[in-house]
Amino acid sequence: MCGIAGFMGQGNKEILLKMMSTLEHRGPDDQGTYIDGAIHLGHKRLSIIDLTLLGRQPMSNEDDSIWLIFNGEIYNFQDLRQSLLAKGHRFKSLTDSEVILHLYEEVGTEMFEKLNGMFAFALWDKKQQKLYLVRDKMGQKPLYYAFIRNALVFASEASAILEHPLMEKRLNLMSVSKFLFYEHVPTPDCIWENISQLKPASYLEYDHGRRDYKITKYWQLRYLPRLSLSEGDYIAILEEKLIAALKRHLVADVPVGLYLSGGLDSTTLAYYAQKILNGKLETFTVAFAEKSFDEQFKARETADKLQTKHHEIKFGAQDFIKTTFEIIPKLDIPFADSSLIPAYYLHKFAKANIKVALGGEGGDEIFVGYPIYTAHQLLKYFRAIPASLRRLLVVPLINRIKTSYKNETWTYRLKKFVEANDYLENPYYCQQIWLGAFGVDRLTQLFKKEYHEAIGLGALFANIDLYKRDAGENEGLMDDGLTKADRASMVNSLEMRAPLLDNELVEWVNRIPFDQKYNRGKTKLILKRLMKDKIPENIIKGKKQGFTPPIAEWFVKSFPAEVKEYIFLDNGLFDLKYVGQLWEEHLAQRQNHRKLLWTLFVWNLWSSENINKGRG
Repeated sequence: MCGIAGFMGQGNKEILLKMMSTLEHRGPDDQGTYIDGAIHLGHKRLSIIDLTLLGRQPMSNEDDSIWLIFNGEIYNFQDLRQSLLAKGHRFKSLTDSEVILHLYEEVGTEMFEKLNGMFAFALWDKKQQKLYLVRDKMGQKPLYYAFIRNALVFASEASAILEHPLMEKRLNLMSVSKFLFYEHVPTPDCIWENISQLKPASYLEYDHGRRDYKITKYWQLRYLPRLSLSEGDYIAILEEKLIAALKRHLVADVPVGLYLSGGLDSTTLAYYAQKILNGKLETFTVAFAEKSFDEQFKARETADKLQTKHHEIKFGAQDFIKTTFEIIPKLDIPFADSSLIPAYYLHKFAKANIKVALGGEGGDEIFVGYPIYTAHQLLKYFRAIPASLRRLLVVPLINRIKTSYKNETWTYRLKKFVEANDYLENPYYCQQIWLGAFGVDRLTQLFKKEYHEAIGLGALFANIDLYKRDAGENEGLMDDGLTKADRASMVNSLEMRAPLLDNELVEWVNRIPFDQKYNRGKTKLILKRLMKDKIPENIIKGKKQGFTPPIAEWFVKSFPAEVKEYIFLDNGLFDLKYVGQLWEEHLAQRQNHRKLLWTLFVWNLWSSENINKGRG
């Protein structure tokens, strides 16, 4: 796992090194540069496979006509390597990176679809004078780019691009409103003007001779044709593919561990990883004190049953606020999923023992694990109520119900459900409103009137339309969880892998009929059938808790002064009277505004460090 940075056009080595310096946390083990005329490539290395100097980057082929800087892991590199060796290619290292160079020599851009992994890389074809920027199929690794004054600038993080002197540090107000809505800035947008994120499963091809570029999608999720198998065959094949995916993800020349949350996904991975590693698996858990939020006992029971070498760390309110002030200002982009904080804390704790961690990211999406799908089923009944009755009676009555600070209570979910009242004909819009923070009405009240046109509320759902163009109904978005996994791990110089997002596994699971995964409110059916009698029964039957810390209560009881200090900062954009209304409603438990207050808090903390300080 590494950090990459570079540009094609005006600039020099000093600029390149300055860009690379912002990525030190992504690659503290080594660094390298390649400069030839207008092309500048920089690489910061976190050594995982082939720790020798032969793995240094930028890396070239035999005649130095193709150059590569690579961030990520190619999980099927050994199979690809054997195939290339059979065709006469010769390798100087044991890295997965070198496979990319030889595969490009063999099949050109057709090779992108053949890669099973998480990655973002830049490949310079000197003979054709073409630069390729490529991002993995699921979007696990980030890649930002900008075209400015005839120069193409790119990097693993937006902050590195801002170090190029051609770039102006200008806030994108439309992205600010999207951040407050989604709790992150969704692809392909960026918080900064003139910078974009490359979409997953896409590559940007820049022709230096013609000074133009095109972006091509090289792969897309497919759900058809649906599989038609017996229940026994579904389970047998799923087990086979899970084991194969895990074996690929366990390849490393450094210590590997697994994060055990007490949920079904991570427990499943622990069960099979322990078998593959012959009983030598190390597991790690973060433990909350609040019972409605904590899964430590489930994780401990699983670790005992599987006999893993288990590590557990306590995480309380003061750990949370201290960690928040430690990580949020370090991020290159604002990010308000509160589970980022305990995730970062766990990575920091685990780093003393391992350099690679496995986690259950993607399991809820591919196996249908979110309780949100039950809300989708309820939509048709809610739509049947006359619109005027919903607006004038049902919604106001529900909003008057007193709430609590506990984790995902029925009152909290019911209040979030009716927030989508104006968007009932589009279930995807409803889902984002349920999962997100500030909806359109709240954003209108939050932003001062003079900014309403600039924040582009009419385009708030455009990213959902983009994501759903090629996806089937009931399939979740992954921009949030994958960004969290990448940033929380890489700030700690630790690699995070998601075996459940293995390309071969995902492609097969997506074709399983939906009713084999979800039926009448019951989630992850096929995975639960597979794991029956293999893991503790309370893991299979227990309700989903997630990794969300109890911030609703902590805001009021543990660190209200810190919260108030930042949510009431006058940044010129927000109506502080409305912010005060949100705070008072939360304090009186008339509403659980944890998402709104936390997102505001994160924005003001992040922006005070990244916008109001430094260049620009």
